[in-house]
Amino acid sequence: MNDFRQIFLAESVNNLNNLRTNLTQEFFTENLRRESFRTIHTIKGGAQTFGLQNSAHLAGKLENLLVSGENPADKDLLLEGIELLVNSLQSNETDLSADFVEKLDNARQKTNNSEIFLMRIPPKLFRNFSQTEQDAVISALRQEKNIYCAQVCFDVSNFADEYRNLRKVLSDAGEIIASLPGEKFKSAGKIGFRIFLASGETLETLQKLVENYQAEIISYAFVKGASDDLFEIFAQIAAHGANIAEKSGKEIAVTILASDTKFSAEMTKVVFDILLHLVRNAVDHAIEQSGNIVMRLFDESDGLYLSVADDGKGIDLLKVRARAVEKDLISDDDLPDEPQLLELIFASEFSTAERVTEISGRGVGLDAVRNQVEKMNGKISVRNRKTNGTIFEIFLPYEKAV
Repeated sequence: MNDFRQIFLAESVNNLNNLRTNLTQEFFTENLRRESFRTIHTIKGGAQTFGLQNSAHLAGKLENLLVSGENPADKDLLLEGIELLVNSLQSNETDLSADFVEKLDNARQKTNNSEIFLMRIPPKLFRNFSQTEQDAVISALRQEKNIYCAQVCFDVSNFADEYRNLRKVLSDAGEIIASLPGEKFKSAGKIGFRIFLASGETLETLQKLVENYQAEIISYAFVKGASDDLFEIFAQIAAHGANIAEKSGKEIAVTILASDTKFSAEMTKVVFDILLHLVRNAVDHAIEQSGNIVMRLFDESDGLYLSVADDGKGIDLLKVRARAVEKDLISDDDLPDEPQLLELIFASEFSTAERVTEISGRGVGLDAVRNQVEKMNGKISVRNRKTNGTIFEIFLPYEKAV
């Protein structure tokens, strides 16, 4: 193991020095940003493997800085961080300067308000969570907590007391996020549950805490960050959305939650184009001054589930109806219901924008999205959310496109 560690340290320092040379000699291009991210992303993973927590933490902070995508002003800060990372690797974990961490956090806050989370919980299970419960998961991830599931069953005779006692034990170790019916340990006369917990405790510690119950603890190791392929999609989209918002005098925060997955080059291009259109649409039409956009990508057994949700003003159905009448899509006497009106926004050359800009107004965005989805034999829907804002949902099956 020590030999592998030494090889990792030597290669990492060499790669960082090469990267530092390139950054010094070249403009901060998109390709160089990607190269920087890949180098530091790899080092972070290796540092975690070998228990180099300070180095891994610093590499993670530099990753966050690089997610900003298109900000050459941060090159000097990146160079300073690379030098510190080299020193940390060479000096067996140099303490990380609090002042430098603060500078990194401030720079990231100014340049990019996006977060990317890689998810390893089964997507179909996660989709059974309520919106509040899903939000609680994301909040736990921001605090770098792990997500666990306690699979447990109780006798009907003492169910209430045992269930209450177990919840108390788990609550003392973390935050209970959700409870769902469970099939594990199910037998005649038994009641099963799956209790989801966000905690900073280890799997072994939690298992000991519940050893007096008929329970099994499963670790769903949620990881902040994303694989290279997913990063390339999400970071570019988030950065593009932030740039559009800035040009429009708006401010957005982008949160991205994705399964840990890989897919074909064809699917990658389709996913990128779809999400890019929908984020542009949310920034231009939904967000008025400031707001949040949440993207989800779940890899399921038969295809990809995508969604883009915002907390903006929602779709004005009266305006949609008026524009549809104006374009002879419906008559003035027609009384379409809400789903029918929402379907009209996907019509060719349909737009509710008051004027044409470089972002919207030509009526080609959502029409193009639907065409791409249908070419993949997929489905797309849109609805106004119960609270506020809009959500687009897409399903792309794993089959040959038409």
